[in-house]
Amino acid sequence: MEASAAPDKKSSEERKALLAQSIANEIRQGWRVESQTDYQAVIVHGSKPNHVLHLILTLVTIGIWGIVWIAVVAFGGEKRGVIQIDEYGNTNIQR
Repeated sequence: MEASAAPDKKSSEERKALLAQSIANEIRQGWRVESQTDYQAVIVHGSKPNHVLHLILTLVTIGIWGIVWIAVVAFGGEKRGVIQIDEYGNTNIQR
């Protein structure tokens, strides 16, 4: 009877290389790195709304543009994700 082999833990360098590869894949999809440690990175997609511009447009249109502004804040803006590499080299991406 053969025992099943336990997964091998990855070295620090292997984990860092896996994180760098995962980050590169996300950058190709339009994400950017906000912060990074040895085994984790926070990634961001999109941009913050220009609230000053929306305020001016809302005032000029006597409040009508406020509907668009609310929609931009609710559905647009920045989206964040976290990439983590565990000690076995498994990649976990949370969005």
